[in-house]
Amino acid sequence: MTQQPAPALFAEFEACGYEEWLAAALKSLNGAPFERLIKRSYEGIEIQPLAHSADLTGLAHLDTRPGKFPYVRGTSAAGYRAQPWLIAQEFAGDEPSKLNQNLRQALSSGQTAICLDDSASRYQASDLSTAFAGIDLSRIPLFTPATADPAAFYRRLSTWLNPPALKQLRGCIGYDPLHRLAQFGSLPAEPFAPMAAYVQLVAEQSPQLAAIAVRTDAYHDSGCSAVQEMAIATATAAAYLREMTERGLPIDAAAGKLCFFMRIGENFFIELAKFRAVKLLWAQVVQAFGGSPQSQKITLHASSGTRNKTQHDPYVNLLRTTTEALSAAIGGIDGMQISPFDAPLGAPTDFAQRIARNQQLILQQEVKLINLIDAAGGAWLIEKLTDQLAQAAWQQFQQIEAQGGMLAALCSGSIQRQIAAIAEQRRQDVEHRRTVLVGSNRYASLAESPPPVPRSQQHSSPAPTAAACLRAQPLPAIRLAQPFEELRRHAENHRRRTGQLPRIFLANFGQLSEYQARMDFARSFFEAGGFECIDGGGHSSAAAALLATQNSAAAAVVICASDAGCRAFV
Repeated sequence: MTQQPAPALFAEFEACGYEEWLAAALKSLNGAPFERLIKRSYEGIEIQPLAHSADLTGLAHLDTRPGKFPYVRGTSAAGYRAQPWLIAQEFAGDEPSKLNQNLRQALSSGQTAICLDDSASRYQASDLSTAFAGIDLSRIPLFTPATADPAAFYRRLSTWLNPPALKQLRGCIGYDPLHRLAQFGSLPAEPFAPMAAYVQLVAEQSPQLAAIAVRTDAYHDSGCSAVQEMAIATATAAAYLREMTERGLPIDAAAGKLCFFMRIGENFFIELAKFRAVKLLWAQVVQAFGGSPQSQKITLHASSGTRNKTQHDPYVNLLRTTTEALSAAIGGIDGMQISPFDAPLGAPTDFAQRIARNQQLILQQEVKLINLIDAAGGAWLIEKLTDQLAQAAWQQFQQIEAQGGMLAALCSGSIQRQIAAIAEQRRQDVEHRRTVLVGSNRYASLAESPPPVPRSQQHSSPAPTAAACLRAQPLPAIRLAQPFEELRRHAENHRRRTGQLPRIFLANFGQLSEYQARMDFARSFFEAGGFECIDGGGHSSAAAALLATQNSAAAAVVICASDAGCRAFV
């Protein structure tokens, strides 16, 4: 029997080519230039409004398969079907019994990996015994990428664990001295010799445990672009490979002990492509070092960034972290940590932590992303962005290498200056509302209760020593909503002193169609700073609008009218 061909997808619709789409787009612009629709990202990439099949022309990675070099489509042929991404949440090193309670609750509610912040560094062996009581570390991966002294933490852990359990330990208890230099500005003169000894120790006692962390949170949270983040991560990892191999470690042993920890940014498509592109960069670097195909496969964990999160209207953070989680999951990460929506207010509540876990569980179990293998593969926009980001990041990586590598670039300040330039662009875009932070610089709700005083939260801190002699300018973290939050706090202080928010009267004059747009703009603009805008209604004459203004007793007035109406009012 001859098998009939499957019917074409959407056969009921007439085929439409790029030229037809372009003509429709131009018509909708009413004479405005097509370039108006082209957006330029912080990475310097022009994002075209219409993706089409020609975007795939000449892309070298396009015909590769999942699990094959350069691993753009994933490091496993089966993708998440073989191993779903790990669901992690970072916990502070509270009193050991309290931490144990929190961990057991999280693990019973869907969390599949343990992540501890730097405060866990102070735990002694007896504390670890209490903190991990009833938790099988041979089954649950452990991550402590922010630990100040990973070797000391590992030694205490090995004192508590028996040798068979130590051998099965998975996750990452990793050194990342260059990140600490970028974050805190100082480093011991010789950070790499003890690092090499530690990597060798872990290789012997815990062969499945990573011992080198490559973190990008200090760079990302200070405002860097996706291209900068990829280049910095690649240059940092290359520096560690070079240092470890020069001290006698084989390339495959060194590369196999690295674990990347990258942030998730705001731009959905850029971030999705970033996680695909960084796999390509790392594979090329390890190949250049002579590493095997297995060691060319990246181990990649993603976590929410902080720069776009807000204290006001914090539930909007749920929308931000959901799209961020989706971009990372489709991009093909190995583990993910989504920040609770109330994290900008300090130590997150139990409810917010539960929601953060559930966001990932929904993506895995309800959206069924774990049934997919490279869901973005072949998408015109994503494939082109992947190539563009990889090309741009490789160029920046080579520039860092030409300066003498990541350590020299940090000490000279060139990395900091490049990131500062992008951070300033971000600030300007938010302040001029070209970038919208819902609930902060636009669509602010004055009916919302003021956010509480941030709850206490432990933070990573440097461990300065007299031997520290490598110096660099530390990177300042930014949160783009903060200037607007400061304005709102000043307005709330005014309300506490006077009984009301500072007021602005909207003097609307003329027909509704003449003042509506300006009234809406003025309201949105001033409410972002905490001003209460009094809508005086529409007035047919300048005299009536003036009288209403005088009766309002407002400290300031905004005239909302046509150009001619404004001149008549004045």
